[in-house]
Amino acid sequence: MPNGPFQPSWARPLEIRGVRIPNRLVLAPMSGVSTPAARSIARDAGAGLAVTEALSARALLAGRGPAPVALANLPVEERLAVQLFGSEPEVLADACQQLAERGVSWIDLNAGCPVKKFIRQGAGAALLRDPSRLARLVAAMRARFDGVLSVKLRAGWDASTRNAPDLARRIVDEGADLVAIHGRTRAQKYRGASDRALIREVVRAVPGIPVLANGDVVTPADVASLARQTGAAGVMIGRGAIGNPWIFGSALAGDPEAETALPDPALRLRTLERHVELVNRTAADPEARTRELRRYAAAYSRGLPGGRHFRVRAMAVREPEDLVALTRDFLSGAGSREAA
Repeated sequence: MPNGPFQPSWARPLEIRGVRIPNRLVLAPMSGVSTPAARSIARDAGAGLAVTEALSARALLAGRGPAPVALANLPVEERLAVQLFGSEPEVLADACQQLAERGVSWIDLNAGCPVKKFIRQGAGAALLRDPSRLARLVAAMRARFDGVLSVKLRAGWDASTRNAPDLARRIVDEGADLVAIHGRTRAQKYRGASDRALIREVVRAVPGIPVLANGDVVTPADVASLARQTGAAGVMIGRGAIGNPWIFGSALAGDPEAETALPDPALRLRTLERHVELVNRTAADPEARTRELRRYAAAYSRGLPGGRHFRVRAMAVREPEDLVALTRDFLSGAGSREAA
């Protein structure tokens, strides 16, 4: 890991309100992807912090849906931020208080998710169109939570309302400690390129406040260029970490060969074994275990010889044990197959 005067910004520790993380590379919140197992593997691979998938504040308080299940592993997780979504100040404030009572020290508010489920509830990216409501939400959460409070934004709703710099100023005024910003608008979803110039504007809009840049990070070189071009304090990695948790360690180490070389099958197999162990420990529902293992087995096979054929077979497997056996067999013999 880099040290001394040449240590890059993303490799330095960050401390906010007494909460310290060893570096500023963060696993992004992703629905169905940022599971307890995936978060643990990302931290082991070098991520300074991992964020849960977005959890409904209302469902959390009601004790229903996936939110209570997702929080079952909180007592054993470290360097964790819990992401909430919602549109009602009092509900989010109550949820923050409940999480604080469970020992959560970092809460993130989702103000950027582009999916319709969030938009219909006036949550996620819908808040980009309602700055006053967003400010009220942050103020209510701050009043009931003494830990780290961050907000994840997008560039804006669409090309005509790229208001993230103004939103960042407002939420910081209401007590947000950190801003994470994805450089696309809600209208773009994941199309086109993430706007690094816009991220740089957000950084300049909130001097003294850590900003995490997010979007189009696939290699360690992307980490370096995104941080340097935007001036961000750190980088949040989402899709680039799916099936490639090693991106965190490579970015911290400044590994030049990591830009093109994919992890060998043996390392992927060891990671799969660890993933299986963690999934069996954290996911009680067999169907949930199969879904997660199917997703990550496919991800760990990317770029390997025979990967396309393996993924077709894996999608048809129903039992977790059968999927694990199939994946072990594939990774053990990947080198003898035709390129995927």
